[in-house]
Amino acid sequence: MTNLTLPGYSDARPAAATALRRRNAVFVVKLTVSVILLGAVASGTDLSAAGALLAGFSPSAALAAILCLMGVTVVSALRWWLVIRTIDAPQPFRRILALMFVGSFFTQMLPTSIGGDAVRIWQLTRHGVAADRAFIGVILERVSGLVALVLMVVGGVLWLGDMLPATLRLLLLASLPALLAALGLLCWLDRLPEGLRRIPLLGRGLRVTADMAVYARRVSLAPVISLALLFLSAAAQVFSILAFFFLAQGLGVALSLVETAAVVPAVILITFLPVSFAGWGVRETASVMMFAAVGLGGGTAVALSVLFGLALILAGLPGLPLWLRRTR
Repeated sequence: MTNLTLPGYSDARPAAATALRRRNAVFVVKLTVSVILLGAVASGTDLSAAGALLAGFSPSAALAAILCLMGVTVVSALRWWLVIRTIDAPQPFRRILALMFVGSFFTQMLPTSIGGDAVRIWQLTRHGVAADRAFIGVILERVSGLVALVLMVVGGVLWLGDMLPATLRLLLLASLPALLAALGLLCWLDRLPEGLRRIPLLGRGLRVTADMAVYARRVSLAPVISLALLFLSAAAQVFSILAFFFLAQGLGVALSLVETAAVVPAVILITFLPVSFAGWGVRETASVMMFAAVGLGGGTAVALSVLFGLALILAGLPGLPLWLRRTR
């Protein structure tokens, strides 16, 4: 009996299996990193003190924090909506808001912080936006959010001064020139030699990055658009700061709004490191280091960080019914 196979099918199955094994390996590594970091934090903190704080936690503070984090999603949707209009891929704001909530849900449920971004790109292509353009729009939205975050990190580090360890202070301050260099490179990518674009596989990626450079200049060099994006990005960070502040008030922790504003942006920036499962472990480690600068003990910092992580999950839950409705 003749063995019939579809063209390319025999090659596709091993490749798919290899990709699946790679994804599983990454998942295991990130989960292991989260467990190790959480274990290290737990061994070095007074968990009984954290438990006592959590026992008296105010539910109204939890609700306020969740609403603030939902505000982050709304403001981020506005930022994304403005970016994709600028790159000539306009969509109704209602759709963008729904996709942003869907992305927020998957960001908390998937091992990597960019999982939600991948879902957003995929869903946007289902509404007629070219995959390249959808990818560029999400990347530029993310980058515009980083600008305000890094500026606030630097401001907080300068305000904290010697209260931070010298190495940590220098690393956080270095985030600003690193971001500026990355932005400059992003806007220059279409200046690469033309011959590179004719190389198979590499050429496709270079064409996308060249388009991204053109749109990056359009977004960053237009004063009205860039200022609007900076304002929206700053507003998103303010909502995150308020969420931490309300959680601290709910725990009865004496933490001022100014101290919270000086510490939280750095915690969020460090959590972006893609080395753990949805930021768990990294966020708690960063919270212990940063909140120590304003006099909070490790147990209090861990309690705050865990509550913030749970509030993120609850704030992203509206994305689940939106996802189910869109994929029905």
